Amino acid sequence: METQPMKHREDTGITHVLDEIVDLEEYARRGEAPPLAKGYRLKINGKKFVISDPNPTGKEILTLANLLPAKDYTLRLKAAGSAPKKIGLDDEVHLCAPGIEKFKALPRDQTEG
Repeated sequence: METQPMKHREDTGITHVLDEIVDLEEYARRGEAPPLAKGYRLKINGKKFVISDPNPTGKEILTLANLLPAKDYTLRLKAAGSAPKKIGLDDEVHLCAPGIEKFKALPRDQTEG
């Protein structure tokens, strides 16, 4: 059985960064991992935002959407083919991972602490 080599950015030792903004939802629809880029267009509660950090925290994503104070919101990541995943304020989201479609932020209930 012949195995196909995995394609990783590290394989060549060269990191190519696109000088453009990539749309995460578009890459998820195509089933492709987004490349490293100048910026990433992501959808939070149905609105589009652009962020330059490929590994933002949950708090940075909520702040980008002006959902403040961030501790008052629960953030969930929707990825293709999987259930929504809760993202903590200090959790990093790797935007170059394949399948990221959108984010949903909801106000925390008083019982959620």
